[in-house]
Amino acid sequence: MNKKLIAVSILSALVLSAPALAQEEDEAGWSFGGTITGTSDYIFRGVSQTDEDPAIQGSVDVSHSSGFYAGVWASNVDFDVEGDGINTEIDYYLGWVFGLPGDVELDLQAVRYTYPGSNSGFGIDYNEYIAALSYSYFTGTFAYSDDFVNSGGDTYYYELAGEFPIGETGFNITGTIGYSDLEEATDDNYTSYQVGVNYTWNNILLDVSYFDTSSYGAGLQDFLGPKTWADSRVVFTATYEF
Repeated sequence: MNKKLIAVSILSALVLSAPALAQEEDEAGWSFGGTITGTSDYIFRGVSQTDEDPAIQGSVDVSHSSGFYAGVWASNVDFDVEGDGINTEIDYYLGWVFGLPGDVELDLQAVRYTYPGSNSGFGIDYNEYIAALSYSYFTGTFAYSDDFVNSGGDTYYYELAGEFPIGETGFNITGTIGYSDLEEATDDNYTSYQVGVNYTWNNILLDVSYFDTSSYGAGLQDFLGPKTWADSRVVFTATYEF
């Protein structure tokens, strides 16, 4: 089967499962849900993952009132590498979120990033371990990988994000600054930025965000993609949550 058709099939399965999952709730504290997303460009830490083209994404997850959760997320991707065979990203995640004194929340998560269909010599699957600490409007995140995109190098990601409501309008201003320490994998590091506005209507989240990066050097271009993928851009996203 054509690998692009495989990507569409996976995303379609997530979409078709939405109505059934949305109706299921367990009296023991289990619940099911997910998201369906359309975006003008799939940006990951400031860098396009779709050669600056649109993406369709979906997730399905299960959670428990204790704070435990697990799920799967999928998107089309395009790294513009001849012969890599990669058109789809599927991520599997497992986590636990719990409260700390002072209205602080800690979210611990393990993620397996996979790229099915990759040809021999182009495998880039890897694991990442994430800790996110939230208080009020702010969230600080630290992520570590011991084999970033199958490079064999340790990498670190630091992020500070905020979401600020605009009165009672339903609109929020968002902002993110992230620093990717990829020294062991690429001999380089860079900083990413995001500023945006979102609005929730029923179960639909609408978002428009500006993205940019700095210090995106030659080592990163050889590893993560051309400089144009990390240039400034405005991205429109709509997400339906069920």
